[in-house]
Amino acid sequence: MRYKKRETAYYRIRADLFWGILFCILLLSIWGIYVYDKSLNQEKINISEHENQTRVEVTYEGWYSELSDSAQCLLCTECVLEETDRKYDSDNIGLVLLNSWTILDFQLKDYNRTEDDIEVPKDSGIRYGYTDEISYLTTSEPARGMAKIRLTLPEHCQTDKHFVRQNLCQPCLDKVAASLSFWKWEKEEKEALPFCLIDFQTSEIYPVQDWYRSYFIRDYWIELDFEDMDVCVKAYYLPLRLAELPLLTAPAHC
Repeated sequence: MRYKKRETAYYRIRADLFWGILFCILLLSIWGIYVYDKSLNQEKINISEHENQTRVEVTYEGWYSELSDSAQCLLCTECVLEETDRKYDSDNIGLVLLNSWTILDFQLKDYNRTEDDIEVPKDSGIRYGYTDEISYLTTSEPARGMAKIRLTLPEHCQTDKHFVRQNLCQPCLDKVAASLSFWKWEKEEKEALPFCLIDFQTSEIYPVQDWYRSYFIRDYWIELDFEDMDVCVKAYYLPLRLAELPLLTAPAHC
């Protein structure tokens, strides 16, 4: 069978359109080279800034409490209950903004009560607020056991040492100070972020510093993300599934 030879097709294009397309391609190429070169130079600058430097740990040991009445401590269990005005199970965790002692609940196990006193998982919720030059956005989905708190920080953000010392008893102050420790480059200008996580059940304190990326608080998995002036804390309720664990049997004796 013979195949008919395909004829070469030609298309006409206006000269001004052709040169316009060519010019745009050239501009995009130049822009791509510029962006690549800029990112490469920035990477070299970052490397040179920390060249021949070692990492050092910054701690806040030695803080002493200025609170005259320890019963007024903001962290002790009774005070935490008053500050948060909680009407749900204490088996939960929250984020503390230290400079104003604002407590943001993740609401991972929050419930609504019906008329028959049956616990029904609460619908997902969104809350926005602003305090001490820090804005926050909380989103929670209790039915799925997941929540997130995003914080937008001011340009210069650091812990108000005097406020913390005036409102915490010595044992609680020691726990908060321990959570503020972090690592930095030897000549790097850096301060601890004025946040910590709290376990409502035990009143234990956990860090929110960029040296950490994730950890467990009992049945809660925490993920930390730091980007420029934003801090994002994600929490997931992941209880141990005992029913799915393999059955353990005692070894047989000879």
